[in-house]
Amino acid sequence: VNDEKKQYLCRMLIQELTAHCTLFQGVKPETVQDLFDRYGYALRSYPEQSFLAMQGETCRSLFILCHGHINALMINHEGRQIIVEQFTDWSVLAPAFLLATHNVFPVNIETTSPCEVLVLNKDTLLKMLHADLRMMENFLREISDKCAVLTGRLHSFALKSLREQLLQYLHTREHYGKQQEIADRLGVARPSLNRVLQELCHEGIVKLEHGKITLLKRSLPKSDS
Repeated sequence: VNDEKKQYLCRMLIQELTAHCTLFQGVKPETVQDLFDRYGYALRSYPEQSFLAMQGETCRSLFILCHGHINALMINHEGRQIIVEQFTDWSVLAPAFLLATHNVFPVNIETTSPCEVLVLNKDTLLKMLHADLRMMENFLREISDKCAVLTGRLHSFALKSLREQLLQYLHTREHYGKQQEIADRLGVARPSLNRVLQELCHEGIVKLEHGKITLLKRSLPKSDS
């Protein structure tokens, strides 16, 4: 009975992977089943506020978040943290670092809810990529897309003021976290963020009430640069 249940759960996992995960896009479920049978895999559960990896640790496996929410946090020597990225269901975590010459995690990977994670160690992943060309193409595309997103973020941080970064953040989301969460996301101190928020309040662009932020004007102003 246990073996039958395990096989059933594996089939369900594969159906969802091929439907929702970019790494398995276009790969037939029976092909993924064969790869898993030949090379193996691990499915791990993590409670809320636990770490999959710590900044500076060697990256030996690829993580795919099946269900849950995860933050990638970078911490400097003063203890200040920046939320570099937030992951949801079927996200591929840090694929570029697994095969890097200096293959260490540049961030802490922390769960913000109970999570189920598919783990493929480096050797297993390489065997799968060699065995299936579509999966290899997907993996290379995943890395390329991550690089493109990172380039856009670097442009934003390097060339935009805190006011511009905050307005872009507010205009690209329907719901906002607490001020400390936003400060962590933008990589600034909370007092600096609060000063900009107060300026925007005085200009009638946002409203602050009991710590809750409401965007009153949804048209994004032109950059000063």
